[in-house]
Amino acid sequence: METRVMTQNTQTDMSAASLLRRAALARRQNRLPEEAAALQAALRAAPQDVDVHFAIANALFARGRHPAALAQFRRVIAIAPEFVQAQHNLAILLKKQGKTAAAAAVLNRVVRLNPTLGGSQLALGDARLTQADHVGAQAALERAALLLPAESRVWLLLGFLAKRRDDPDRAASCFDRASKLARMDSVARLGLCMARLPSLYDQSEDIELARRQYAADLESLVASVRLDDPAAVQEAANAIGSFQPYYLAYQERCDRPLQELYGRFVAGVMAARYPAWANRPPMPPRSPGEPLRVGVASGFFRWHTIWKLMIRGWMDGLDPARIQLYGYHTAAIRDDCTEQARSRFHRFADGLSFDAMAAAIRADDLHALIYPEIGMDPMTSKLAALRLAPVQCVSWGHPDTTGLPTIDCVLSSDLMEPEGADEHYSERLIRLPGLGIAYPPLVVDSEATDFAAFGVRPSSIAYLCCQYVSKYLPQHDDLFPRIALHVPDSQFLFINPRADGVAARLRKRLDAAFARHGLDAARHVVILPYLRPGQYVALNRRANVYLDSVGWSGGNTTLEAVAEGLPVVTLPGALMRGRHSGAILTQAGVTETIAADLDDYVALAIRLGNDPVWRATVSVRIQEGCRHIHEDTRPLRALEDALEWLAEGEVQIGVAGTCQRL
Repeated sequence: METRVMTQNTQTDMSAASLLRRAALARRQNRLPEEAAALQAALRAAPQDVDVHFAIANALFARGRHPAALAQFRRVIAIAPEFVQAQHNLAILLKKQGKTAAAAAVLNRVVRLNPTLGGSQLALGDARLTQADHVGAQAALERAALLLPAESRVWLLLGFLAKRRDDPDRAASCFDRASKLARMDSVARLGLCMARLPSLYDQSEDIELARRQYAADLESLVASVRLDDPAAVQEAANAIGSFQPYYLAYQERCDRPLQELYGRFVAGVMAARYPAWANRPPMPPRSPGEPLRVGVASGFFRWHTIWKLMIRGWMDGLDPARIQLYGYHTAAIRDDCTEQARSRFHRFADGLSFDAMAAAIRADDLHALIYPEIGMDPMTSKLAALRLAPVQCVSWGHPDTTGLPTIDCVLSSDLMEPEGADEHYSERLIRLPGLGIAYPPLVVDSEATDFAAFGVRPSSIAYLCCQYVSKYLPQHDDLFPRIALHVPDSQFLFINPRADGVAARLRKRLDAAFARHGLDAARHVVILPYLRPGQYVALNRRANVYLDSVGWSGGNTTLEAVAEGLPVVTLPGALMRGRHSGAILTQAGVTETIAADLDDYVALAIRLGNDPVWRATVSVRIQEGCRHIHEDTRPLRALEDALEWLAEGEVQIGVAGTCQRL
């Protein structure tokens, strides 16, 4: 917030200037009654002095009297329309009130009046970033960097923008500069770590380099935070969740050692910051017949993959006589799904700050707390690092070990887990039967869509490649032209992840792969725009074959594809996240399109493309087999058993994923 004590009007009574200086001194010394008295005296001495009105507005703002401050800043601007400091402070107050568009409009006027105000350029960039105007934010922040090269927040926000457009070198450079300018800035240090994990790799060799750089920066971050320094702990705790190792899981590696290093760090910081919530609470006693109180904490009580896969199935399928559900919505976005949950859960909390949410969970005296995912939502990543319930579990919404010592169990799928999977997790692995979730059919109306307008030929054999671009690793690019060589009218349909730069880099990779096989990618590769739910249903109906990604396969996308009878070609990987589609096909009883190796994957895709009779046969069998997915209640009953046994003692996982008590 900008302040000043020198008067604009040289005719102003000097006693007013003296009183303003006295008020400023009183504020610095936290003598608020003296400040208020001096300001009132200054107003009596010079009732039209713009500096007096500005000082009063700033005092009201500092005391949290925001409506009065807002009116006072506007009074100042009415007296002096080109008073840029008052306009700047008005904008800061508007943004604090959540009125970001209004704040950006005011800041636009400020920088037009005086483009050399670095603080206003920074504030404008920040506001535009909040509005998701990334181009406008970049322009304002670049100007701010020229004017305020020693301001760490400028470089922090530039790092965020570079990371968002998947420019890891620029992001790392900006975060590194921010961390050196503000050495206690754990957000910048976290950003530097996570900048090493891009969403897309240009060549396979980059993966191992990124992994080494990430490990080195993570070790440096851990060493930099002293847990016996309250200020450092406060700063680090505030940073947790701002950046997360989300993209680590896409590297097709076992992440347990790195995740345990990160998890111990996060849990240590949060325990030092919140010691009252650091230790496991006692298991609440139960009366005969009393259901378990089980919490679900997530930022995705809304139309989202996590809602589709986990939350709605638990909400509708768990026996209320055994499980009483408590919901904790940790994000701001709400929709009809949020309201469904509010009406169905015994208690539902949302719109709370982090501290209030943690206190609410503890106060509900739960027997168990489940996180559908950890690693995607900022608040849940912080909550999960605390001990808010005696038993804490994570499901497979983000299918990687959390590394958190505060998470006891991972609720997984027996069909998805490979042999020896226990070694992949820091948590105890619970293999629930089948897919490990209840997945009733989704009801989404198809929306008429002209795919020809997007470049999809009506005659082509359309292979749906609908995964997020991060799942497509460069070492597997040659699979597509190998198929195209034998299916001449084939097209491979990818989806733009709402990041044109990333989509362009994927296209460049695919151009090179097709060229290596003497083919023109322009004839075979289509990158569709991001689609609405109804358009996506139409896409599943237009496609002929679903090509699963190798390394991390489709989950909800595969479930939506098989519901439309779309044949799926998949190659199960070494890790659980590479085996979703294989498990789905196994559950449906259609295993003939599960490949044994990469060559078999290509051969199956070619046969499905060229043999319409076999393709139709597989399609019918898949549609018939979907009832084994949609009607399977075994995961619900097994989850109820597991939660009860966890509340009472130990759990052992038996044959075929059944839970057995020790």
